[in-house]
Amino acid sequence: MSNQKKSTSVQMFFRISHHLLMIALVFAAAPREQAQAVIDPAATPYENIVAKMDNLQSQNPDLISRFVLGVNDQGQTIYGWQFESETTALPYKGPVREKSKMLLVGVHHGNEQLSADAVVQFARDLVGEMTNPAAPNHGNIANRIFYVIPVLNIGGYNAGRREEYTTAGRSLDPNRDYPDPCYDGPTFRLQSTKNLANFMRAEGIVGAITVHGYIGTFTYPWGIFTDNTRTKDHDWFAKASRLAVAHNGYQTGTHADAIYPTAGAFEDWAYFEIGAWTMLLELRQNANLVKDSKAMMTFYAQIPHERSFNNAHLGNCRRLEETVIRARP
Repeated sequence: MSNQKKSTSVQMFFRISHHLLMIALVFAAAPREQAQAVIDPAATPYENIVAKMDNLQSQNPDLISRFVLGVNDQGQTIYGWQFESETTALPYKGPVREKSKMLLVGVHHGNEQLSADAVVQFARDLVGEMTNPAAPNHGNIANRIFYVIPVLNIGGYNAGRREEYTTAGRSLDPNRDYPDPCYDGPTFRLQSTKNLANFMRAEGIVGAITVHGYIGTFTYPWGIFTDNTRTKDHDWFAKASRLAVAHNGYQTGTHADAIYPTAGAFEDWAYFEIGAWTMLLELRQNANLVKDSKAMMTFYAQIPHERSFNNAHLGNCRRLEETVIRARP
């Protein structure tokens, strides 16, 4: 072979190699979509939700791990998933502190099934927010630990029923099973709510959102029967929620003022007992879950790294008959 032919062959080889390298780099740089779990028509709704979350975990094993919240009255295991970035530096100066811990809970009410899907959507978005330095809230999200529980009321979720059964077979509303400043009735009769409360205390949860439906609100304490629905943290809650609902256009305010008062709700208990920054997201009908996820992400990014110390109830309780006490949707 002549030197000229050799030179041409070498040039062609390098051109082809260069093009192949460029194609490989383009594919490597392209964002990868999360593969979706296959829905099993023979499985229960809860089993399919668990499959979706396990699938997300399998794609992000260094970020996500599964944990057991506890067992409910029917012997069913309530699963949650922990999200934590091991490499993120905390964005403050001074002594090293533990990362603040956040909680997201869906399906207190089994007939509000879209709330589980909202939690799964948030979990998927959380992966991007924690791993992508260019994400809008990366700095304030990646330095926290998130615990995500898509379904608290498993039996109700599988049956499309609002309430949950105790071991004795009594039907109870899970979001009326917590103590609050103005409610001294029976509480924590369900293992699911008891497990959640114990987890909140043991893990030192700083901020929490529960997802319900279907009104289209994003509200904060107080939601109790009181003559003063404002907390000492009212201004902070109002500002943080307004920034959040810029994404989905929901109404904000206290639970009692924006919806109506009730007794025994998780959000009032968590704020009153442990000072957790708690919000109640009421999805609207036919909700845009991507926008709702952005609203929650924006709220979480604003939460202080410590619990509130201004969580005392300052008003006077209004004692009402049990027949007029309703659990919020």
